[in-house]
Amino acid sequence: MQLTKLIYTSNHGGLTAKALDDLLLKSRANNERDGITGVLIASDEDFMQLLEGGRAVVAECFMRIMKDDRHQSIRVLMAGESGARLFSEWSMCSLDASQVDKGIVSRYWINGTFDPARMSQVAIEDLCRELSAQPRMATI
Repeated sequence: MQLTKLIYTSNHGGLTAKALDDLLLKSRANNERDGITGVLIASDEDFMQLLEGGRAVVAECFMRIMKDDRHQSIRVLMAGESGARLFSEWSMCSLDASQVDKGIVSRYWINGTFDPARMSQVAIEDLCRELSAQPRMATI
């Protein structure tokens, strides 16, 4: 299997806590079934998600995301082959952007705001790598 990673950002327009919980529950089940791992970072308005897995299943997952009304203004930030999974223990790790470690925030947030669409590809990769190294992150 060729390991693929895809990182995208989208606007969710302010999901309720229940709607986000429902999305996470269903997504985790789908990802576990399909052998996809990764992380979802949610801010008040936006998502950034890293998907890791086989090329076909990552593509199918992303097609479902593109059809999901909860995702607007979807933008692929990075896609391609990957040497190893960063989030191998998580069918989908989920983080509240406001709860991320202050050191990470100071390095990657732009003027204190989580704005992945304005981050460089190198910064996005470094952010994902740092998040994957955090000991058992608190999740939303």
